[in-house]
Amino acid sequence: MAPPPDLIDDAIAEILLRLPPDDPACLVRASLVCKAWHGLVSNPAFLRRYRAFHGAPPMMGFLHNTYDEAPCARFVASASASASAGTSASPFSAPAFGHLNWWVVECRHGRVLLQSFDWPAPTRLVVWDPITGVQQHVPMLGYPYSYHAAAVLCAADGCDHLNCHGGPFSVVVIGAYDEEDLRRASVYSSETGTWATSTSSSIQLEAYIEERPSLLAGDALYFNVQKGQRILKYDLVGRGLQVITAPSMDEEMESIVVPAEDGGLGLAGVKDGNLCLWSCQAGPHGIAEWVQGRVVNLRTLLPNLEPSGCLDVIGFEEGTSIIFIRTDAGVFALMPKSGQVKKVGETAYYAIAPYVSFYTPDLAKGRLLPP
Repeated sequence: MAPPPDLIDDAIAEILLRLPPDDPACLVRASLVCKAWHGLVSNPAFLRRYRAFHGAPPMMGFLHNTYDEAPCARFVASASASASAGTSASPFSAPAFGHLNWWVVECRHGRVLLQSFDWPAPTRLVVWDPITGVQQHVPMLGYPYSYHAAAVLCAADGCDHLNCHGGPFSVVVIGAYDEEDLRRASVYSSETGTWATSTSSSIQLEAYIEERPSLLAGDALYFNVQKGQRILKYDLVGRGLQVITAPSMDEEMESIVVPAEDGGLGLAGVKDGNLCLWSCQAGPHGIAEWVQGRVVNLRTLLPNLEPSGCLDVIGFEEGTSIIFIRTDAGVFALMPKSGQVKKVGETAYYAIAPYVSFYTPDLAKGRLLPP
């Protein structure tokens, strides 16, 4: 006797639920098997289960900047995403990429924050969703300022950030205003279409903020300052700015903010071929202090490293412990706890911004379907 159709559908759903999210064409191919499978895979309830089952969204690739004759942003697809699209190029159709005068700032919650240099016009910010293709131009601030750093994040209440597409977002800009060393934070809301600047969100900072992605940890954003010697914290709740001194280390060693193992503020740098990690923790009297954590010998993990070759931390993946290392042989993704290493890029970059998101047929709208 054949099993009831409902049991067959349940079994198929359990199998399809386990298709790897970093190979998005698997779901598309499954939807082409028959009408029943197509209905199952495109069902919102199944897709919610799929995202919840796999947890953190997979990395679809990373963005980086290059500067030849003019600033230009580039997207490098991960190996599985490239294979899914049947090409080594980006699977996303993005009018911004391949064009001059675009610069990637960072990626977060399924969005990419770009800035454009339309000289002599002022710098403009654009929020782009690579999955849906939607681009939203952020209006200019209503007063003069010099752009220094920015961040984008989902603004939907109670969102689990597994499927951030089309919802409200915020953009935080750190800029210099009336005085050369005065930094101030302004926040743009896509819901109201307006900017807000708190009188308490200003601080004197006689140092430069690096052009690297920020870190979102808890209710705060953290920006790299002066090769990681200091950190600029922006409190998303209190709307205040604070300068944090990095742990004492070799002044020649550059470091960047990364997620700590507990999800809080961490710092990573390379010294004598070793990846050195710190975490910022509350001390006995409630005062934050730096605690040194793992020290990972990179020369035993990364292949064919030259003794005096390039070896730097250039990025991280939020929500995970993955750190990206630049070498003369390319860019590698490293999980410090397990020691697992994977090559993700052929060329060395100053900084990269990983793009993570679920790329499912309901959002891709046929982009991965064969012609």
